Amino acid sequence: MSNFFSLEGSFYKFGSLLADIIILSLAWLVCSIPVVTAGASTTALFYVATRRIANREGYILRDFWTSFKSNFKRSTLLWLIQLALTLIVIFNLLNIGLMGEMGSFLFPLQILLAVEIAFFSVYLAPLTARFELSFVQTIKNAFFIAHRHLLTTITCVILGAAIILGVILMPILFFIAMGLYAWLSSYMIMRVFKKYRPEMDKDPAQELQEIEARLNAEKDPLTEFQRLEAAKIEAGEAKAQRETDESANG
Repeated sequence: MSNFFSLEGSFYKFGSLLADIIILSLAWLVCSIPVVTAGASTTALFYVATRRIANREGYILRDFWTSFKSNFKRSTLLWLIQLALTLIVIFNLLNIGLMGEMGSFLFPLQILLAVEIAFFSVYLAPLTARFELSFVQTIKNAFFIAHRHLLTTITCVILGAAIILGVILMPILFFIAMGLYAWLSSYMIMRVFKKYRPEMDKDPAQELQEIEARLNAEKDPLTEFQRLEAAKIEAGEAKAQRETDESANG
């Protein structure tokens, strides 16, 4: 029981995780109040969440603010386009009855467009947070990953819908909703990203060992090629010596 309440115990870890999620959610909420800044705020949210689940050390609010500032222009432009498309689809669906017979044709198209927006929106903020991509590259990669990893995409969309439903049923969850979604979805999203960038967020201790190994190799005057050549020469000399000894004995 004493271990349960210790700094390494489950109770402390859960409490620390819950506090991080609440802090992230509140930071996201405050920075999203002008609405136009919600894109940069969401990008910063995923920057912190994806790094923390990889056990990257840092300060939540400082890292959040750093990402918010550095990705502001790109993430804001992406967010405004995403918001405009979403509002257009919602407007069309609400007024589909005014379109007469054309409405029966446009309705499935609007549903399809709504699904596509939901799918590629899953990856827009995480891509902006973790990769230095151009505006066009970010959109292309979001569409590609959304359809290439459809199961992960659908799972994230369902997760988001479930959290929204939870907020409707229990409004108090609003204060942890966005942080909770970012934290849970980041586990799935990072597994996808690592298929393309296996070196992302390596364990710090392992990364340090690899750096030290490279530094030691650079200090060694013999390169790997030279080591192989030296080994071949040594093997050849040993073989020649054996043949000489056999001829002498014969």
